[in-house]
Amino acid sequence: MNISWDNIDKLEDHYITYLLYKESRTVSQISKIRNLSISQVNDQLIKAKLEIKSMLKDKVELSKDVIDKFLVLNKNDRLKFMDNLNEERILDFKRKLYKRIITEKNAEDLMILIWATGELKDERFLTLLHPLTSHRHSDVRRITYSALRKIESQSSREYLQRGLYDSNPQTRQYCAKALAKIGNKNSLKMLKQLRNKKNFEKEYVLRAYEEAISTLEEDI
Repeated sequence: MNISWDNIDKLEDHYITYLLYKESRTVSQISKIRNLSISQVNDQLIKAKLEIKSMLKDKVELSKDVIDKFLVLNKNDRLKFMDNLNEERILDFKRKLYKRIITEKNAEDLMILIWATGELKDERFLTLLHPLTSHRHSDVRRITYSALRKIESQSSREYLQRGLYDSNPQTRQYCAKALAKIGNKNSLKMLKQLRNKKNFEKEYVLRAYEEAISTLEEDI
């Protein structure tokens, strides 16, 4: 809506009162000009300000990038959002997601974006994910390895094997579980070596090692 004197014929009364106020007219002056009581002027100003604030908020929301909107959703809503995208929109979302991961500096937002790549299970994101396994932030590395586990590409095997020695125990767990599906003889050897160092490992990580070893011994 164009709230200006040029559009006065289409404006409601409270906006005309607001325009006078914007011209630095006092409430008492506006009261005399518009032949309204002071309380009526105040009511109209409050109404105009609230409506303008709401319009500005809507304008900001409309201008937001789809990734910005995605980032403020909770986990369930993010999943619903991606599930509801049609073929054309999912391609556009993936392109924007790819570009945003490259430039995103905030670790919390970056983790959400990386998580999304795992849910999408698109191997084209691996060119971004593989370098992120060396990120200085341990939680970013953890989420990255989680995404690699979901994508299940054999091209990630080397990175997942390296992740078995990450300082974050949950990352080591994710890597063991991933290697249970895409590991090879070398992966099996590494897992056995790590399993034998029981005094230096978390119990849930040791269980992941055992499960991966059992699976690989059957498959290899």
